[in-house]
Amino acid sequence: MKKFILNNNIDSYTDLGIRITSPPILPTTQRIIDTIEVDGREGSLTLLKGWEDITITFRAALSNKMEWGEVLSIFQTAETITLSTDNTVYYKIKHVKTSGLTHLLSNLWEFELEIRCAPFRYLNNVSNINRTSSGTVQGYGNIYSQPKITVYGTGSRTLTINGKPIVLNILNGHLILDSELKECYYGNVAQNQNMTGDFPILTPTTNQVTLGTGITKVEIEARWRYL
Repeated sequence: MKKFILNNNIDSYTDLGIRITSPPILPTTQRIIDTIEVDGREGSLTLLKGWEDITITFRAALSNKMEWGEVLSIFQTAETITLSTDNTVYYKIKHVKTSGLTHLLSNLWEFELEIRCAPFRYLNNVSNINRTSSGTVQGYGNIYSQPKITVYGTGSRTLTINGKPIVLNILNGHLILDSELKECYYGNVAQNQNMTGDFPILTPTTNQVTLGTGITKVEIEARWRYL
């Protein structure tokens, strides 16, 4: 790995002067599993509870010690990271931990980065999907995604995705459904009381999207992802 990109626009090498001295072992996504021993049962009972965060750890060096404070600030506010080993995907950053600086050469200072990320890799450079009529949406990745969908219309309207209806009471022209946050909202105001049904998911294959009567458009931020 030669470099990484933060927030899709900050190049670790050209913008920050960072050299990778020990590349990471790329992590894999793991399930969170509880096993329960049940009397009389052959084998344990397995409960699937979710997915573990992943941690990317590597060592890097900085040529200008005076810029360390600025680099730390950028790390602490970064939201995504793309590794040069595969620039088609990015990771969502949750927390960044850095070590102190170790003096290697007269103009080279080494440090360790430990970056905790959400469990999945997300497809880079994906445009939003706009639909004004019912139809199919082709999925990508290898696991379901949790999209953000803006639904336009007025009144009580039904959006159906993969056969599962979502009834919305749209009061101000549109509502936003964020399946990742499990929130329905308009602007900064929660509107979960104006939604009936489960938050939608999209499959990595073909998805059927049905716009009920009175829905004029849906805008889908798909968030396609990989294990």
